[in-house]
Amino acid sequence: MGSLRTFIKDVRSAKTLADERSIITKESAKIRTKLKDDHLSLSKRRKNIHKLLYLYVLGEKTHFAQVECINLIASDDFENKRLGYLAAMLLLDEKQELLTLLTNVLNSDLCHPTKYVVSLALCALGTLASVELARDLHPDVERILQTSQDPYLFKKALQCAAKMVARDSFLASIFYPYVRRALSHELSTHGVLFGALQLLQSIMAVEDLSDIDDQNKIVDAVAGAVPDLLSKLQLLNTPSFTPEYDAVGVADPFLQVELLYTLRRIFEKVPDNVSRYSGKLVSVLSSLCSHAEQSKNGTNAILYEAVRTIFALKLEHKLRIQAIDILAIFLTSKDINNKYVALNMLTQVVSTEPQAVQTRRKFISKCLFDPDASIRRRALELTFAIIEDSNMKDTVEELVAFLTSSDGEDRDLIVYTVEHLLNIFGMREVADERWKLTVLIRILKVIGQHMTVEIISEILVMLNNISDVATKKEIGLQLVQFSLDKEQNNISEDNIGWKLIIVWVIGEYAELMLGEPGVTDISLTNYLSSLNSFYSDDHKLIGYILTAALKLSLKIHDPACFERLRQLIKSHDRDTDLILQTKAVHYGILFSQPANIKKAFLEPMPLIVTTIRNSGPSATNATRKPSLPDPIGDLLSDIPQTQSLPAVAVKSVNTKQGDLLTDIFKSSSPPPVQKVPTPTATVTVPAGATEMHHSNLVQVFGSVVSSANGKAEVELFFKAKSRITQLHVLVAVAKTQQLTLGALTNTNMNPGDITCQSLQVVGTGALKLRVKLEASGGVTEQFDHKFNAIL
Repeated sequence: MGSLRTFIKDVRSAKTLADERSIITKESAKIRTKLKDDHLSLSKRRKNIHKLLYLYVLGEKTHFAQVECINLIASDDFENKRLGYLAAMLLLDEKQELLTLLTNVLNSDLCHPTKYVVSLALCALGTLASVELARDLHPDVERILQTSQDPYLFKKALQCAAKMVARDSFLASIFYPYVRRALSHELSTHGVLFGALQLLQSIMAVEDLSDIDDQNKIVDAVAGAVPDLLSKLQLLNTPSFTPEYDAVGVADPFLQVELLYTLRRIFEKVPDNVSRYSGKLVSVLSSLCSHAEQSKNGTNAILYEAVRTIFALKLEHKLRIQAIDILAIFLTSKDINNKYVALNMLTQVVSTEPQAVQTRRKFISKCLFDPDASIRRRALELTFAIIEDSNMKDTVEELVAFLTSSDGEDRDLIVYTVEHLLNIFGMREVADERWKLTVLIRILKVIGQHMTVEIISEILVMLNNISDVATKKEIGLQLVQFSLDKEQNNISEDNIGWKLIIVWVIGEYAELMLGEPGVTDISLTNYLSSLNSFYSDDHKLIGYILTAALKLSLKIHDPACFERLRQLIKSHDRDTDLILQTKAVHYGILFSQPANIKKAFLEPMPLIVTTIRNSGPSATNATRKPSLPDPIGDLLSDIPQTQSLPAVAVKSVNTKQGDLLTDIFKSSSPPPVQKVPTPTATVTVPAGATEMHHSNLVQVFGSVVSSANGKAEVELFFKAKSRITQLHVLVAVAKTQQLTLGALTNTNMNPGDITCQSLQVVGTGALKLRVKLEASGGVTEQFDHKFNAIL
């Protein structure tokens, strides 16, 4: 059998995956066979364990040698013990039943006269300790803490005690007195302090200290340690620190970071018991932030932890401003790690100090053009968090510049930016409609090929809802003239988003533009025909073209163009796409009808509104009036505002022209009767719930309980404003999501009563709900709501 070096060399020199797999399999079999040999020498046994650890690094199965590791630990030779403990810590975990075999060996080694053997045993116990193992062996660790005068062993015992408390919180009542001893130990080194801090952190990580014996004593001991911790932190920031702990001119930055983190955990966990030390903490943090030299990585790590502490504990305003100044300096650093943590922290604190963050906007804007994608993403998130009415135009210009400089590799960031821009426009009242749409047109020209169907739909809704006809004509004419001018038109052929918008505008507003320079019956017909030929494989665009051709036929007077539009529609009578074929056949029939009949079907798009609300901290409500869909399917129907799944509860609708939810909730059978559970407790609206809808009948609140890994739990609360009987709630979500709807806690309510309904949404994309409420007496209400959560 070759050496470990030879084995590694053979694996690395394998030319194919099959060769590598063959080498590993053969070597693994050899190791298994050799370890079964009772007469194998210790030196060869160690060599095989070395190879076994390399197999572990490669991700191969190593369970067959776990007992062999324990046999090495039981050896009297230190070299064997060291290798055995290393292998055991890597190959075993706290759930292994084999750990019971370690109990006696660990107990023996914890009493060993050689401190290095004891150290190995403490490391293994801290790494592998299960609850049972911790309870069995904690007296040995406690004995070391009581009797050891060696700083090395004392540090190891403290670290082991911290791991054991993390496994079994009840051990905190046994180990807490040793924190005080560690801080006042005559041989208290930085290593011992590290161990004490880790033990304090484990105690503070206990969820409920009230379950532990001696709770008050533990809290008093922890609070009593705060002055010592503050003094040591202050001492580390004076010129008199010990040179042996110098790290490029910084006094032990690792210990300073641990001290700050521990102090933060203590002040968060037991604020009432340590409130008397708040002034001292503020003084130390202020001095640290003022005098630190920010040209060194060690100092930056300390300052970042200090900033986190300042905001986590909500310290005084002056100190928070100082912390934001530090983060602003991080933003100007060439180190991308500094930039990232600064952007991440500013995003978290912008709600606390919005104006202070606003003043650093120029530094944030520069990060939008950073070569690193993670920096750009964080900069975008922060940019949207600081947008206000006062800085909207300047900030939007910076975002447009960012989009202009982006390429196809940044598609996710492009979609993220445009979606949030639309949200901002929807949430805030932007009086200048022309400016808003001009911005979106500029974006469309550059990155329209990356826009999703939902984004295009939002842009079309904005264009449709312009109240001033002159503005609508001006913007439409600008779009169409630019597209018809072949010399000026530099739009990419892949920019389907732009083409969709232009086709929609031609279909809806041709009568406003005909007669203007360059806009004639022939030019519009030629444009639709050329798109129909060039993009014959794009079914979405062809669907738009068919509808636009039908609508345009009502607005032109040239007989030749009229016939060309007819032939365009007829050419899709036998289309391989069933939807396009059906649309073409229907449109062909309608095309041949008298003008007055066609006009009744092809009326202009009405005002479209969905109530879009964002539940973010700075969100304001924006309302748009809903409209009825066009009977034959207008161009907006090709891009639904909310892609929906069938709702969970279904009820038939008998109306001549259904509302926006007609297709979602239509059914040929009556809705199933839901079995309503008897309420067991009074339902109350949580403090953090967002108001989604308000009317004379009911007030609706929503709360995202959790949102992670493509799954969201949502609770809806309905507060009756008047008497409600037989309440039915119908909910729809996007097509990329699936909805599970729970039962209402009560369907009959008196004024002031509250009922709750839980929802589970699984999928991808923004969390949007379309909700329809029905009650006895023909009462029907409908609204949309968009949460901040992204699945």
